[in-house]
Amino acid sequence: MRLNIQGNNVTGRYFYDSIGEDIRLTGHLDDQGKLELTEFGAKAKPTGKFVCKNIKDAEPDCMWSKPDGTREAYVTLAEQHVGFTNGLTVVPKTIANRKSGVSVSYPQIASGARSLGPGAASFNRRVLTLTQKAIKEFEPGSESGKNSFELNYNVLLATDDLISVEMTEYSDSGGAHPNTGFWSLTYDLSGNKELELDDLFKPDTDYKTAIATFVVANIDERAIAIEQQDARTEGRKPSPHEQMVTMDQLSEITNWGLTPKGLVVYFDFPHAIAVFDRTLIPYSVVNEYLKPNSPANKFYSP
Repeated sequence: MRLNIQGNNVTGRYFYDSIGEDIRLTGHLDDQGKLELTEFGAKAKPTGKFVCKNIKDAEPDCMWSKPDGTREAYVTLAEQHVGFTNGLTVVPKTIANRKSGVSVSYPQIASGARSLGPGAASFNRRVLTLTQKAIKEFEPGSESGKNSFELNYNVLLATDDLISVEMTEYSDSGGAHPNTGFWSLTYDLSGNKELELDDLFKPDTDYKTAIATFVVANIDERAIAIEQQDARTEGRKPSPHEQMVTMDQLSEITNWGLTPKGLVVYFDFPHAIAVFDRTLIPYSVVNEYLKPNSPANKFYSP
């Protein structure tokens, strides 16, 4: 979805990866952040509408429905930080297999009629390889039609020199609980290489302790906020808070990514607290450990 916001007036377009045809949008954004959009089909008649309570939230919750309010579907919006100035774009490619329940959308860099540079071409090959690996590792259950493997992406950051993408997985093989998780890829397009977390930081510095300290405190803050919201919704007092995870219990960082606002780190927590698998670390938390020429340094300003 691409939105153009001018004051309170909103115009834009969106499309479904599997179809690829633009659907026109017009709407209104009020001063409290409530967004209302109407979509129009080929005959310029309304075919649906979006209502988002507050797009100023970190992960805005929205509902799509037919114009009369029927067939509601839950929608989330996540901002894609794409800032190419050299004609590149990020486009979705899809893989689907109804028999096995596979529905995948993965990112590829495109450049129109021009040929891709070596870094962009290598990124495309690498993300495809990782996507194929994720599909191969999915083990469907024995009951036909009951399996599901979904993979989608979020562009955390894309510049002429760097791209960082987050992949979200959902799989259900008929067990007690479906599985969710993240993996990511951060690629130096100008240097034509995949970046490791250590590439961002000065050697022999204890940046992981700084990250872990922030993560533990941040998870507690989020857990308290969730409990307070649940208590308000259910008309009760919040339950006493117990620390969700300690420094000793914190696992190794499984994946990471870059955004304009900070470093995203991912953990593989048990199902009961999997909502906390993803944490955004502001650059100010790790600034003293960053290499002077680190890609992250380009986005941090005290």
